[in-house]
Amino acid sequence: MRWPFTTVLLLIACFSGGCTSPTRPTAVFRSETILSDGAGPECHASNLVKLPDGSLAAAWFSGTKEGADDVVIRFSRQELGSQAWSRPITVAAQPGVPCWNPVLFVGPNSTLTLFYKVAKRIPDWAGWCRQSADGGLTWSPAQPLPPGFLGPIRCHALGRPDGSVLFGSSTESALGAKPWRVHFERCSQPGAWTVAAHWSRSTPADDVPALNAIQPSLIDHGGGHLVAYARTREGVVARTTSNDDGRTWSTLRPAQPRQANPNSGLEALRLPDGRELLVLNPGSNRLQLDAVLTGRDGSAWERLHRLDEVPKGEVSYPSALLDVVDGQLVLRVAYTRNRREIVLRTFALTGL
Repeated sequence: MRWPFTTVLLLIACFSGGCTSPTRPTAVFRSETILSDGAGPECHASNLVKLPDGSLAAAWFSGTKEGADDVVIRFSRQELGSQAWSRPITVAAQPGVPCWNPVLFVGPNSTLTLFYKVAKRIPDWAGWCRQSADGGLTWSPAQPLPPGFLGPIRCHALGRPDGSVLFGSSTESALGAKPWRVHFERCSQPGAWTVAAHWSRSTPADDVPALNAIQPSLIDHGGGHLVAYARTREGVVARTTSNDDGRTWSTLRPAQPRQANPNSGLEALRLPDGRELLVLNPGSNRLQLDAVLTGRDGSAWERLHRLDEVPKGEVSYPSALLDVVDGQLVLRVAYTRNRREIVLRTFALTGL
């Protein structure tokens, strides 16, 4: 049998190591933990971080319902080497005023900062913070951020090579002529959060017509190239980029390839192979929670895994991070299930 010349060349390339068969990434379920303890009874807007000693920490808000006067910030942690999470404690409360959207940030000196918002209404939010030098066991008194700065609005912050910290932030109006807007805030002196002179702000130009976008999630591709994805009222994920480490941003437009999202919180991550991964509600409701990633050819988002699904209610507001367990890359996702549970699910990632 004689093979065509092109086939012979292909076989030679394969046997010499020049041909690799593409593998489709997979995510395999490993475990589930319920972080919340029924306080509230409603809970929402979780945020998950890994501490310098390898422990995990999470925060969320809990109360009668979102926006009720008794809503507080709850906190729990899992010690390195333990399978158990500590019983949640209240780490932020304002009597008669609800607290919102906690975000945890580990600074360059290993100090853990809790950022959160306080106000009766979302358009009136004020940014507040507390700090912990022992991984959340004890906390400093609560302090307000400088007027006009909210800090991270929902998703993780990025420590920058120059020592500053970059936050994805946004503002929301209730109704009228001032729609939702994405912006970014930078603090040049991490830890000195209350000093106005350390803070600056940048805003991407708006597409025409302007998108109503909030809660940007940041990805660092290195070399000063950053990408941010955000939810919108228009039912699609929005995207903006920066090539100067977040000091200026491109016009905020629908992400290409296009990705549907029912105006619900999302988290963006960079995989080891450079591809971008979004954890989000993928369609027109909050019944499914997916991990999707940019395809090899960039023409469409590919569903990596359906992380959770409910017949009614919601699975929403993910906070995600990549971790390594027993030498294996894993995706950890904390999220809301039906406003009654904060759930942490872990998935092993292979084929990346």
